[in-house]
Amino acid sequence: MRPTVRSRRLGTRLNVHRQGKGLSGAVVAGELGVQQPHWSKIETGKARISPEHLKQVMELFDVPVDEREALEKLRQRAEEQGWWQDYGDVLSEPVQMLIELEAAASRVSTYQGSVVPGLLQTRRYAERIITAGAPHLRIGDIDRYLELRMRRQRRLQEGMQVRAVVSEAVVRWRVGGVEIYTEQLRHLIAVTQQHDVTIQVVPFTADAHAALGDQFAIIEWADEQDPQSVYVDGQTSWTVHERVGLIRQYLHAFASAQTAALPVRDSLVLIESLIEELE
Repeated sequence: MRPTVRSRRLGTRLNVHRQGKGLSGAVVAGELGVQQPHWSKIETGKARISPEHLKQVMELFDVPVDEREALEKLRQRAEEQGWWQDYGDVLSEPVQMLIELEAAASRVSTYQGSVVPGLLQTRRYAERIITAGAPHLRIGDIDRYLELRMRRQRRLQEGMQVRAVVSEAVVRWRVGGVEIYTEQLRHLIAVTQQHDVTIQVVPFTADAHAALGDQFAIIEWADEQDPQSVYVDGQTSWTVHERVGLIRQYLHAFASAQTAALPVRDSLVLIESLIEELE
């Protein structure tokens, strides 16, 4: 089974409870009557756990009553098919992980140093980014990628909050030429007026900050016991961080970038001035 965000988070929670009781994976597997490798796959999200086995391990780990219902809901959701799986023909594992993280998020805090965050891109801007990054793609696949990116943005209409901090290079880089670039700048202003979105620009004159050279998204869920994950996307690799220590580092990096950035109002004034320069 390909691990999903939900199955991994369930496995991580079970791993924490097991270690908290001082039990080995072999002991737990023996209690369930399964092989130890199977239990390891459950903890890494690569195998499903049945309702009966989940009840059994919750008893074994002495999981608090108020958390048991949450774990069962997470187990159920791990088996649900997400809308993004309709795009399995073009969907890469990194993008799938990001979409799953966003699917039930209450807030996304993102730092980008080179391009507009995907949740805030126009269709034409996104097409230029996609075709530049993967010139070998067929036209049909490009259309599917664009559908996928635009569908992700529906989360804004559903009330998800987005806090975006971007380098000044992002708003000055004329991706796609003047027409597409201007349309994108106008969209950035419009999206802050229509949805729960804030944008801050780190000016070229700012000092170094902790997010410099990085690009990441901190995903938060309002009603979860483990409320945050960090998605980090690089040129050649990607990862999802779920450990508290690493999440704390990215929270610091985002706060550092916010401190270096212009206030929200001044950032929008800068974007508006760039539009005026082209009129």
